[in-house]
Amino acid sequence: MGKRIKILVGLVFIIVVAVIALPVLIDPNDYKEEIQAAVKEKTGRDLSINGDLSLSVFPWIGVGINDVSLSNAKGFKAEYFAEIKQAKVKVKLLPLLSQQVEVSTVVLKGMRLNLAKNKAGRSNWDDMAQSSDKDSQQSASVKGGAAPSAAMGAIAIGGLHIVDANITWHDASQGEKYSLADLDLTTDALSLGQPMGIELAFTVDSSKPKATIRLKLDADLVINSTLNTFDFQSLTMAIDAVGDPVPDGAMKMDIASHLIVDLADAGSLTLNLLSIKFDDSTLSGQASVNNFAQPAVKFDLTVDTINVDRYLPKATTDSGQSKKRTTVPPAAAVVLIPLQIIRGLNIDGVFNVGALVINGLKAQQASVNVLANNGVLKSEQSIKKFYSGSYAGTTVVDARQNTAKITVKEKATGINVELLLIDLLGESPIAGVANIKADLTTRGNTVLAFKSALNGTAEFSFNDGTVTGVDAGALMKQAQAVLNGDFAAAFAEGAGKTAFSEMSGTVRMTNGLVNNNDLLVATPWVNIKGAGTAHLVSEKIDYQLTLQRTKASSVEEADSEDIKNMLIPVNVAGTFNNPSISLDVKSMVMESQKAKIEEKKQELKDIFNKKIDEKLKGKVGDLLKGLF
Repeated sequence: MGKRIKILVGLVFIIVVAVIALPVLIDPNDYKEEIQAAVKEKTGRDLSINGDLSLSVFPWIGVGINDVSLSNAKGFKAEYFAEIKQAKVKVKLLPLLSQQVEVSTVVLKGMRLNLAKNKAGRSNWDDMAQSSDKDSQQSASVKGGAAPSAAMGAIAIGGLHIVDANITWHDASQGEKYSLADLDLTTDALSLGQPMGIELAFTVDSSKPKATIRLKLDADLVINSTLNTFDFQSLTMAIDAVGDPVPDGAMKMDIASHLIVDLADAGSLTLNLLSIKFDDSTLSGQASVNNFAQPAVKFDLTVDTINVDRYLPKATTDSGQSKKRTTVPPAAAVVLIPLQIIRGLNIDGVFNVGALVINGLKAQQASVNVLANNGVLKSEQSIKKFYSGSYAGTTVVDARQNTAKITVKEKATGINVELLLIDLLGESPIAGVANIKADLTTRGNTVLAFKSALNGTAEFSFNDGTVTGVDAGALMKQAQAVLNGDFAAAFAEGAGKTAFSEMSGTVRMTNGLVNNNDLLVATPWVNIKGAGTAHLVSEKIDYQLTLQRTKASSVEEADSEDIKNMLIPVNVAGTFNNPSISLDVKSMVMESQKAKIEEKKQELKDIFNKKIDEKLKGKVGDLLKGLF
């Protein structure tokens, strides 16, 4: 027994002496050439070790390298594929005896990695990937592997310390170049199931589009024992972006959240208590994604205030009309509804906005409820404060068939339409308090198709407003002048306004043809009725107005008795962009002479009847004489 103890003590002594003496007796720098030759044999690349190699054995088995580079693949511009200024890793010796791996902080400084693809689509790592695949196949045929979770469960890593890492990506086939620069990553010791502090910062530069983004991240990361759940607690990110695609050329964003990524089963991602501050806006709420293969998205988000126009492409303006917005409508043939995307959507979310600006329009207390599933996308939107009134609507896009079907139901109440149109278009042809209700359906996937297939009904009413471009008073004066023999007055162009107390009507749309037969406009001294059509595709107007004076508005008009009880017809023709409004002189003259025509017709009838009677009387007398 004592002899065995002496032998064991002797072996331990020999091991300790060997461990202490090994770094002294063996200089890893003596094996540089062998290492470089092995890399050349395996990869065909040149490995340059320009700095010292370091080796430690007790109590840590460690290796360190300095100033190392690996040559690039043939045909690529960069001299090196990778460079490393310094790298160190150490593993504690004694825990290895019990199959425990304790790694010190892994240090990587000054890494440069040049990734590229040539015009033929071949990357500068394809050759090494092929070599790696062969080695993996040979290794798999020789030995089996323990479960990754079991292996990692026996590993403790003291942390990562990556300083000044740079990665570039140049794709010659697409003419694109990106770089990940100044990457710094520091972590606490990795302990599964326990929070690990993480600090990450890097800069991304893009050539197409030209932009620079700086990101800084801090979080406490918890990784479960099976390595499939990553819980980022107290996550904060600061993003500073500049460049062409960034609104106004520059933007800062601060994000705070609790992010959980679960890779088990189908996978899920959860953002709880999300907060994003950007420009003058703060977005808050929560969101989740389940099943990465077929994402099911849920969200409940609120933004306090946002100007969407700030993030849209700037609209050009016509010279001399700086206030008037010019919007370029999508081309008639452009596909607007991505059918395949909608069919794959699974969304259930609510988005609330405290104050909103979009396309120049202002709204408060707006909300959108989105529900998408099985190829049907439904949106319920409402605005509680919208130009002194309110708005509510429902839009359904049914993408289950080859041709999308769209259903729209909307209701606007108490809207100040003049202020709305001025903000939207820069000018308003109509003013008043509007109430509008519409129930519409259409099919298709382009603007032209939408117009051609539009069907449904709408009703509208306006109170206490004005219409610009239709001057009822001027038209009545023109009518009087025409009746007085001044036919040139019929061709005078008016650009005045018509004030009204009430205007109402209903509209029926049939395959893009808009039909209205019951327009009623009440003004202080003229009543107006209207009926006609407008075609959404051709944009042609075929509409008639009928004006009738209810009372005289001045002494001059009081003397104009000719039109007191007449119905003055007015034609509205042309197109939406170039309408024309003119008196229907022919109909008006016919109306004014109607009584005289009827009187003349009766006079002619009486004369005709008298002559017939005289003729018949003579004939009858002769006939009677012949009989007797």
